[in-house]
Amino acid sequence: MLAGADEFEIPETVRNVGDFLQELERRFGPRVNQFLFDPGTNELSPSVIILVNGQSVKMLEGLRTPLSETDAVTIDSLDILEVVGGG
Repeated sequence: MLAGADEFEIPETVRNVGDFLQELERRFGPRVNQFLFDPGTNELSPSVIILVNGQSVKMLEGLRTPLSETDAVTIDSLDILEVVGGG
């Protein structure tokens, strides 16, 4: 998603996960939001996993989870294929 970038510096104005996601949109365009958020809402897509230092933001303070300059943020997607059987 980040064109092969593993790490990049963020400005000091980024104080929390929500700010971080806005910075991603600024740098990489609005397509980032199509990946991160459910269409028409400001809610994270259920398939998106955001970790701060290995802990899910869902278990922390969500988009308000504070960030410091030493924090590691990981974003991934969990795609589950629903299998329906019949017989």
